[in-house]
Amino acid sequence: MVNARFFDGKTAAAQAVELFLDGSNLLLRNTDLELRWPLHEVNISERLGNTPRLLTFAGGGHCEVTDHAALGDLLAQLGTRHSWLDGMHHSLAWALLAAGLIVLSLLAAYRYLLPWGAEVIAMRLPASVLQKMGSSTLDTLDKFMLQPSKLDAARQREITAAFARLQAPSAAQLRYHIVFRSSPEMGANAFALPDGTIVMLDELVALTQDDNEIVAVLAHERGHVEQRHAMRMVLQSSAVGLVLAWYVGDVSGLLATAPAIIMQAKYSRDMEREADEYAERTMRANGLSPCLLASILDKLEASHLAKTDAKQPAPDAASKREVMDYLSSHPATQEREKLLCPAK
Repeated sequence: MVNARFFDGKTAAAQAVELFLDGSNLLLRNTDLELRWPLHEVNISERLGNTPRLLTFAGGGHCEVTDHAALGDLLAQLGTRHSWLDGMHHSLAWALLAAGLIVLSLLAAYRYLLPWGAEVIAMRLPASVLQKMGSSTLDTLDKFMLQPSKLDAARQREITAAFARLQAPSAAQLRYHIVFRSSPEMGANAFALPDGTIVMLDELVALTQDDNEIVAVLAHERGHVEQRHAMRMVLQSSAVGLVLAWYVGDVSGLLATAPAIIMQAKYSRDMEREADEYAERTMRANGLSPCLLASILDKLEASHLAKTDAKQPAPDAASKREVMDYLSSHPATQEREKLLCPAK
């Protein structure tokens, strides 16, 4: 016998009943009621914790059973086996496995789904949004990190003209222009903003006498813009902003946070490789050697190592290089040089 509550499907009232087996039928009765259903017309829900199990009848109505032990005994009389799903519900091993799968799913979403979503959205943002983000980022950089360039106008025009002569390997998505600044704190560097602005620092220009090396750096930075790397970083750093940009087109939050994210974040190794590959294609399309980029990368690393030495001397150059390569989000400079200039 199993105690249950019966709902006839016609009213909301519940009746206390007792359930019995009567041959191949399920017998339901109380002092005022007696009903029978063939067992094959009774659907019994799986057990889920301590929630009531439902016995649903083909002709309408159902019973709620809270006495799981008694119902289990009744089912055992029928030779009914617990389903694999019911076994999973009550298995610690399956529960731990499910928890592990959830963690792995979240990690996979962070590693693959989030970057994919950021790329999809970044490639579809209108130029007006990129322009606002680029100008606001440059304003912030000018306020806190950059100083006016000390290069004379003629030298700036030479570099700008050399970059303008480059034939891109594919149609440009944005209009590009170079702005010149100085930053003794940052040292030799150049970086691209989401709108196609490329910031060239005096310290990098002073590092080389070969304008083609500067052009190689500019081609690399253009690769970052074409792949929307800065925009993808901003989106990946703000999952909420990613959702808002996707569903409601609200990018105001992204515009507010973009300068801080761009100033503090570093491109991933994959993004750096993509920009290197773009620069390599650009250099070859213009009859220039990709080794020029490898050469300036080596000079940049040496420059930053020297700057690090001045602040906090390290035991030796080899160990410094290993530490920088390990901590940096960029691929190791030597690794990049081998890809760009195998014969070097």
